Amino acid sequence: MTARLRVAIIDDHPLMREGIEHTLGREPDFDVVATGGSANDAIRIANELSPDLILLDVNMPGSGLEAARAIT
Repeated sequence: MTARLRVAIIDDHPLMREGIEHTLGREPDFDVVATGGSANDAIRIANELSPDLILLDVNMPGSGLEAARAIT
């Protein structure tokens, strides 16, 4: 048995977040550990939870690109 990939979903559109969460939640290889709606959420989630993968909207308020830079 392989470990599930821990995923965080960050997007400022709630419907998009919910859709991705729903889709990944049905897959046996993924575990959605957090969702957020801002660049600040992305940075906080990365620091607190250290997910394996962050799906990050780079075109959102607070600059998803800047969040990616801060996280890396």
